[in-house]
Amino acid sequence: MTDSSRSVCMFSNMFPPVVSGSAIQSSSLARELLVRGHRPFVICARVDATTAQYEELDGVPVYRLPAKRLPKLPIAMNSPWLSYTFTPSNIRRVEEIFRRHRPEVIHLHNHMFDLSLMAVRMRRRFAIPLIVTLHTMIRHSNPLYNVLLYPVDRLVLRRLVTEQSETLICPDDNIIEYARVAFPRTPRAMIPYGIDILDEADPVEVEHFRNAYGLEGKRVILSLGHVHGLRDRRELVAALPAVREVLGDVVVLIVGDEGVDTPRKLAAELGVSDAVIFTGHIPRDQVAAHLALADVEMHLFYQDSGGKDSLGMASLEAMGSGLAVIGAAHKDTHGKGLLKDGENVVLVRRGMGKDLEKVIVDLLKDRVRREQIGQAAHKLIRDHFSWNRICQQTLDIYDRAGKILQNADGNNQ
Repeated sequence: MTDSSRSVCMFSNMFPPVVSGSAIQSSSLARELLVRGHRPFVICARVDATTAQYEELDGVPVYRLPAKRLPKLPIAMNSPWLSYTFTPSNIRRVEEIFRRHRPEVIHLHNHMFDLSLMAVRMRRRFAIPLIVTLHTMIRHSNPLYNVLLYPVDRLVLRRLVTEQSETLICPDDNIIEYARVAFPRTPRAMIPYGIDILDEADPVEVEHFRNAYGLEGKRVILSLGHVHGLRDRRELVAALPAVREVLGDVVVLIVGDEGVDTPRKLAAELGVSDAVIFTGHIPRDQVAAHLALADVEMHLFYQDSGGKDSLGMASLEAMGSGLAVIGAAHKDTHGKGLLKDGENVVLVRRGMGKDLEKVIVDLLKDRVRREQIGQAAHKLIRDHFSWNRICQQTLDIYDRAGKILQNADGNNQ
C-alpha cells in the first residue's frame, strides 16, 4: 500500500445509531478517511431492526448484516448490543461485498465479538492485512467471571483473532500493557482516541433539558457514559450527601444505558434519590446539550487494579467541550505529560472517601478555576486528539501492516 487512495474495510459490531465508544470511533475514522480521499466502507451488525441493511452515512457505504440479538448477560456487563452474525449467508454476503470494493486493508474494532471471526476469515480469503483496535479489555468487576473470561481472551481469542492480525492499535497506555501481557506475539501501537470537538449546543435545546430535568438554580455534576461494573458511579453517589451538606442543591446527572443498578440502590440507601437523575440512553446529537447543562463532568472508569486507569472517551469529549473533568487516570496514560492535574484535568484515585468529597466541593465552589481547567482541557483535545492527527497515525499503521504481510508472504515462499 502507498499514500494514494485505498479501499478500507471497517468491521465493527457496534455502529451508529448505536451509541458506544467503538461505534463513534469507527464511524469518525471512516468519515476522516473519506475526507482524505480514501474509500472506506463499513460492515456491522444490524442490531436495530429500524436501520437499513445498506445506506451511505456521510458518504461512507454501510452494510448491516442480519443479526440475532442476544439477551443482556451479567458476564458481558449487561450490554444491550450483543448479537450473533457469523452465519453462512452472512459469510457469502461479506465475500460479495469484498469483491465489489476490493479492500486493501481490514480494520477490526474490538476483538471479542463475532465479527472478529468474519474479519479473520476475509483476511485469509483475500490475503490482505488485518488491523485490530482494542477498545476494551476483557476484564470484569466480578473476579469470578474473570476465571472464565481470561482463558477465553488469552487462549482462544489470542489464537483465533489477535495473532492473525498484523498490528494491535491501543488507545492508551493501560490497554498497551494489557495487550503486552495478553497478546505478546502481536506488534502493538498506541494511537489515542480521536475526539470530535462538538458544535455549540442550541440554547433552546439546553433550556428544554434543563426544565425537563428540573435543574434550574442547581449545580450539576454530569456523568456521561453507560453504567456498568467498571464505571458504576458508586464513589460519586457516595460523595453526594456530604457535597450537598456544604453546597446545598447539587445534582448528579447520569447519562447512558444502565447495565447495573448499583447507583440507584446506593442513592436510595443514602437518601439522595431525588438528586441523582438517570436519563438513560440519549441520541448522539443530544450530547452537546447535556454537556452544556453541567458545571463539571465526572465518572471514575476503573480498568486497572494497579491504578493505571485511563479517562473514558466520554470524559475526553467533555474536556473537548471546555468542561472541567474529574477523573481517575494515570497522568501518562494518554501520552507522557499530557494530563496535568489541576491544569487541564482534576485527577483522583479510588478509595479517597472524604478527600474526594473535598475535591468536588472545592471545584464546584470555584467558577474561575473550572473555566481555566476547561479552557486548557479544550486545547489539549484540539492539539493531541484531533481526527486529522489520529487518522494520519492510523494510515501509517496501515502502511506498516501491508509491509509486514508482504514480508511474511515472501518468507513463506
